[in-house]
Amino acid sequence: MFIGLHVATGHASQEDEQIKTDCAKVDGYAQAGLAAYRQGDMARAADEYTAQAAWGEFCRLPTAALHTAYNNTALALIRSGEPLQANAWLALAPEDPKSRVNAALIQPVLDRLKPALAATPMGDYWRYAGQGVWSVLSVMPAGNVWKITFNGYYMPGMGMLYGPNMGSFSMVQGINDGKAVYRQDAVDGLQACRVNMDFSPDAVQLETVSGDCGFGANVRAAGRFLRVSLY
Repeated sequence: MFIGLHVATGHASQEDEQIKTDCAKVDGYAQAGLAAYRQGDMARAADEYTAQAAWGEFCRLPTAALHTAYNNTALALIRSGEPLQANAWLALAPEDPKSRVNAALIQPVLDRLKPALAATPMGDYWRYAGQGVWSVLSVMPAGNVWKITFNGYYMPGMGMLYGPNMGSFSMVQGINDGKAVYRQDAVDGLQACRVNMDFSPDAVQLETVSGDCGFGANVRAAGRFLRVSLY
């Protein structure tokens, strides 16, 4: 009994030290992102700023600091030619003054993309799962229909140390009048579920109307997913 308590206490102490060490690196991610941004390496800048946001959330930085990290990531994505992805990051803090400025910056680009977005549902759609991780719905051509793939995540409190909870499905079917439905039967150990999908040019709304599809804890195929690509 005393040995078990000692081991548990030692593990907790090591975990606390690891968290302290990792949280001390948040400013370093911001500085590395800025250095990459100034060097014109936008892919690296976006990665560093994403780490700034992820660890900032995990380490419970003030809201203003998190909003800055989201906007830093968005700016790097804008400069790398990814306005739709940038828009998703800005949507995490839409009322922040920096977000409003940057949203206005990319709005003309988003307006020019509207005809292409309306012409096809193809592409990726994101919904924020927390700590820098996005759940993704992907729509790709499969002959005359579409392959729809869902990879969902939930970041628990210690997700940065131990990883996310996950769940996924994939199907091939048509999208008719902007709608598709995923059905999973209760066979071979699978849990029955049904997920309705309602597509618009810039987003898809998911609703799980029955079951949980056997996903990891708190992973849901539900909510509004913003479109982040055309292919």
